[in-house]
Amino acid sequence: MTKSLLAAVSAAALFAAVSPAAAQVGQIGLNYGKTDVEAAGLDADGDAWQVEGAAAFQGGTLNGQIEGSVTRFDADGDDADVFSATGHLNTPVGAGYVGGFLGVQANDDAKLWGVGVEGKAQMQNVSLHGQLGYGRADDLDDVDFWSVRGEGRYFFADNFRVGASAGFSKADGDGLDTDLYNLGLDAEYQFAGTPVSVVGGYERGKWDDLDLTTDTFRIGVRYSFGGDLRARDAAGVGQGSVSNLFGGTIGSALIAAAGEL
Repeated sequence: MTKSLLAAVSAAALFAAVSPAAAQVGQIGLNYGKTDVEAAGLDADGDAWQVEGAAAFQGGTLNGQIEGSVTRFDADGDDADVFSATGHLNTPVGAGYVGGFLGVQANDDAKLWGVGVEGKAQMQNVSLHGQLGYGRADDLDDVDFWSVRGEGRYFFADNFRVGASAGFSKADGDGLDTDLYNLGLDAEYQFAGTPVSVVGGYERGKWDDLDLTTDTFRIGVRYSFGGDLRARDAAGVGQGSVSNLFGGTIGSALIAAAGEL
């Protein structure tokens, strides 16, 4: 299953590289995250390394984006890999767009499928993006997820932006009825005259029923192609993955824990 996910992401990246009809914009990145977990008065921490990529395809009245990532979680000497891939189709509306998405987040033993609708509003220095989605994790006692997430970005310049996000997920399953919350801040700066940028971020997550909270700090580097940060944003690159929508760091850790941890 993990091989098929990687094959799908690789095939999409190859299509982006060879299709003459599409004006591609995208990114490839590597980042490191440190998460502190508090639950029932106990503290723990974990590390995560991630390779991620995203690309946009411009088709006029119908545009598309695809994004994927591979994340290795390491906590107390145990590790697990989580794979994520999300595809988007949308149509322009004014300076923004409306559309839908389909994606999966999984490891070798558990997976979560997600589908939903999304939209974006684009202004001079501000972009706003929102998603509403449904997800199902058959390998986690048939848990259903209903999620909503919004993200805003402000551009001080074409190659310098800051962003904020907020998300809510409701999970229902056999003996499970719980809420997940996420708040995030991030910033990215691309060095003048180069395709290389640095990115940093913070995410706060909360799982109500377990009285569990997570604080995650991330830092990383990215290589952009086809345009600067503002062009990437306008094309919809990297704004709405299944892993971000369904619980953020807590959701990804849940998939990881269901497998090898």
